[in-house]
Amino acid sequence: SYGKDDGIRALMLFGQGGCFASGADIKELAALDETGIRDFHRLREKTFSLLEGFPCPTLAVIERYALGTGLELALSCDFRISAENAQLGIPSAKLGIVESYEYIARLVRAVGPSHAQKLLVTAERINAGTAVGIGLVEEAVASEQLFERAESILSAICRNSPYAVKHSKRLVEMCVKDPNLFYVADTALPMVKSLGHADFKEGTSAFMEKRQAEFQ
Repeated sequence: SYGKDDGIRALMLFGQGGCFASGADIKELAALDETGIRDFHRLREKTFSLLEGFPCPTLAVIERYALGTGLELALSCDFRISAENAQLGIPSAKLGIVESYEYIARLVRAVGPSHAQKLLVTAERINAGTAVGIGLVEEAVASEQLFERAESILSAICRNSPYAVKHSKRLVEMCVKDPNLFYVADTALPMVKSLGHADFKEGTSAFMEKRQAEFQ
């Protein structure tokens, strides 16, 4: 049912037991041969790619730790919100591990090459305030308010036109993959299509009537 349920407006990802994700099991990883490592990488990237391609906005809610593979999981979401006392980092260099191309690409897209390289080569953990400063997460809030704020973000998304939300997300992804797309594309087409959609009629009617829109 992945991507086919139009009733889903947004997705929130969080960990159990008060921790987002502390990374892969190093003992299990050390026991793998080359075939096992490649299988592990293939499964991991398939999972993260599916999350990245989810048609609705996705939000990672980070408690306590987002480390290693756990941080890549968060980077596969559209937005990240963190508790103020959370720690984030990539300890791979301490273990002699070079991360995958896909992981590093996600990291560079989020924070830029300089911050990405610093996180990778120092293997230092950073706090939530620093993570906000470099663009690794969008917001840091008190731990007791974390899920309240996360639900507020999701509620704001869910009040809007599902058509506009999904297509806006898709266009952002297209721009990231190909910044020069607007040179060859019909740049007005997304707006033209949206003005012919039922959500535009409902949205404008609600605006004129000073009421909350009821999108289907």
